Amino acid sequence: MVRGLAQVLATRRHAARKHPYQVRWTSSLSTMKHTLVRLLIGTVHPPTTLLTQAVLALSDAVEAVRPDRQFPRRNPGKLKPGFHPA
Repeated sequence: MVRGLAQVLATRRHAARKHPYQVRWTSSLSTMKHTLVRLLIGTVHPPTTLLTQAVLALSDAVEAVRPDRQFPRRNPGKLKPGFHPA
C-alpha cells in the first residue's frame, strides 16, 4: 500500500519527463523492512511520521520505464562453464 501511494506521488512529480517513472521494487522492500521494525518496536516517532517518511523516500527512488529496452538473455537456462551443479 505504501508503494502504491509513493507511485502516485512519483507519477505526479515526474509527469513532465519523457518516460514514465516507477518506484523501484527493491528499494520498497528495503525501506519498508526498516520502517516495519520501527513501527513494531514503537519508537519515539509517531506511526504517521514514519509512514510519511517512507512514502517520500520511495517516491524519490524511481527508475524510468523504457518500453523499447528488452534484450534476450545470453545462454538462457545454461550453466556457466567451469561450474558444477550444487
